[in-house]
Amino acid sequence: MAGQAPIKVSAQTKERIRYLAALTDATQAEIVDRAVAEYAARHADLIQDGIERARLVLAGGDVAIAAHLLDVPAEDIRRIAGEPPAG
Repeated sequence: MAGQAPIKVSAQTKERIRYLAALTDATQAEIVDRAVAEYAARHADLIQDGIERARLVLAGGDVAIAAHLLDVPAEDIRRIAGEPPAG
């Protein structure tokens, strides 16, 4: 294991991880690692969709990135930045 970092989970999830580790003779870290690997394998399509969304935002340039991060229309960013409207 390269290193450890705390993660925040609910008390109920923490307890489930503890029980699963005890019942399967694994460490809590191993349970979390396995769960994350299984999630990634089962949801590869969702991950691919997220990558595609990120690619589209990045391809849109600075205005698209700012609009995405601020959750506002790109036109608002252009107006505030003093850029002419797209069109």
